[in-house]
Amino acid sequence: MSSSMRAFVARIGSNLLPAATLTALLLVAGSADAADFSMPARASQSLGAFSWTGFYIGADAGYAWGKDTTTEYLTAINAFTGFKPTYNISSALGGLYGGYNYQIGSAVLGVESDIDAANLRGGFTDPMVGGAGTTLLDWQGSVRGRLGFAADKVMIYGTGGLAFADISHTYTNLLTGIAETTSGLRTGWTAGVGIEVAFLPNLLARVEYRYADYGSYRYDSVTAFPGFTGQQEPRFSTLRAGAAYKF
Repeated sequence: MSSSMRAFVARIGSNLLPAATLTALLLVAGSADAADFSMPARASQSLGAFSWTGFYIGADAGYAWGKDTTTEYLTAINAFTGFKPTYNISSALGGLYGGYNYQIGSAVLGVESDIDAANLRGGFTDPMVGGAGTTLLDWQGSVRGRLGFAADKVMIYGTGGLAFADISHTYTNLLTGIAETTSGLRTGWTAGVGIEVAFLPNLLARVEYRYADYGSYRYDSVTAFPGFTGQQEPRFSTLRAGAAYKF
């Protein structure tokens, strides 16, 4: 209620109302004015909560480690020869990522893609069979969905989707010295978890763990071990940290 209205109530009340009733009316008028000022304040506070909705792009770096297995078969009859070495593969990596988030209450739905350069390699040497093998991953990427739970500027999320990578394998015959390399774009799946923090309205930072599995696939040797087929099963984990700009 405005000051002029309160004055009007006071003039009318002095002639028509008892003093106690007049006092009560003036107190109610003052309370209404206080409520009018407090409501915008509460509204401005709610508008100040951080929103994860929007596009973002960033860069990350990390370390990947895992295993690959080479299983040998006789190509003609598809029979396992008994030779199946498993070896470690590892490397640092780094690249770019970007995506879009949409927040509904405390839930955050999103889609994201990334691509990393790497030198993920490992291998085996077995003089008993006269052979050696090497696995090399030059780069990898993914397209994933994300589901997160946000508490203002902190979000914990899970992610999963399609993984793809350029992977090559080299088989070397230690007796003849002939080396044979086969390569191709391999696809599989990846899944992981992470935590992300909004340090500024447009600056996001995260730490993320992901596992990638490229299934199993085969290469028929032509020059190094004619008549033999090698089956590969690369899978690895990655721990990375990143920072992104939110539009």
